[in-house]
Amino acid sequence: MSPDPNTDSTVAEETLAGRRAVLGALEAGQPIRRLLLARGAHGEVIDSIRERARAAGVPFDMVDRVAIDRAAQGVKHQGVVAMLAARSYTEYGKLLQMENPFLVYLDGIQDPHNLGAIIRSAHAVGADGVVLPQRGGVSGVTAAVARASAGAVDRLPVSRVGNLRRALDEARESGIWITGLAAEGDREVADIDFHGNVGLVIGAEGSGLRRLVREGCDFVARLPMARPEAGSFNASVAAGIVLYEIFRQRQAPVDST
Repeated sequence: MSPDPNTDSTVAEETLAGRRAVLGALEAGQPIRRLLLARGAHGEVIDSIRERARAAGVPFDMVDRVAIDRAAQGVKHQGVVAMLAARSYTEYGKLLQMENPFLVYLDGIQDPHNLGAIIRSAHAVGADGVVLPQRGGVSGVTAAVARASAGAVDRLPVSRVGNLRRALDEARESGIWITGLAAEGDREVADIDFHGNVGLVIGAEGSGLRRLVREGCDFVARLPMARPEAGSFNASVAAGIVLYEIFRQRQAPVDST
């Protein structure tokens, strides 16, 4: 099966700010052109950043706070800014070729913090990759997404596709069962067997799954709530709950009775 011809491979160069975010990028081997460290910055994480930068041959400069503020463009930086090389995305076709895949599809997530949090949760529970549409949501893995993911974007394959519905159709053709998450789903999440090849689709904040994307799912599931008047869960919270249910099931032996 061939990957979507409209799939991205890279995005433009960007900056990453914050101690933990930059350390995570260094630990994961994310290509970094240059580091800026504020004069007087110190601490265990700063020491680790310096050590890993030296080991990786990444040049770093000690600069004043004004220069750091300018480079960070208003983002909280804790005295550390990294100039990232162009970020690579994984070809979608490679994700479909994985053995017993567990993939997470995001349909138009608008908030970079939600996107980063979902990627972090997906990585924590052992998902094999995250698939994003090129249009209709956050514009890829930005610095804000990377920060919110606490470095998970550099450890978990992320793919971008031109047409999410087409990507779901390709996944189903390759033997992946697709479950969409929606408040009006016709069954509860716990009633679905996630032991096999799994694809989970999370819809956009507020609007949920688009019609064509929903029609591309084998199942549409809901999360039960004790107090329905509370409304729906935040997208990243709902994703975290379902991702953990998938993890729980896949850790348990298959019931052959």
